[in-house]
Amino acid sequence: MILRVTKHQGKPHIILYKRDDGTETWMHADDYFVRHDLSHYAIEKMLNYKTAFMGMLNQGMNIRDFENREKRGRIRVTDEAWYAENMANLFMIEIAQGRFADFNRTAQDAFGEMNLDIAPPSLNQNVISDIRDYLEKLIARWEALSPEEQITLEF
Repeated sequence: MILRVTKHQGKPHIILYKRDDGTETWMHADDYFVRHDLSHYAIEKMLNYKTAFMGMLNQGMNIRDFENREKRGRIRVTDEAWYAENMANLFMIEIAQGRFADFNRTAQDAFGEMNLDIAPPSLNQNVISDIRDYLEKLIARWEALSPEEQITLEF
């Protein structure tokens, strides 16, 4: 699957996913959602997740289904998808506010608040560092783009 994000000025950016079967799903997005999807990309690529956000899109889900409360409620969410969503938000918080002293502890606390019947994820410190570094590079690439330029990533 291909993730392509087109940067615009004065209007929403475009996030496009081209699935392995050639079909596409896309949405307009602000800076936050671009960074959030880049966070998903970094996490899911580094952890080799197949059934989280990117995998769901690649299997045919429309990205706009996440915006619709009714459709979102019918989505089958895998353990990987829960892990990826939780971590995507936490890595985004780190970018905005600084790194957590103990990422795993913070992730476990946040995951516990979700009241799910699955164990929270725990990552090796090297993996956490690798995801942080990769995400920072992706965001730097995004921020360096001029309007109408794109970032294209293969998943």
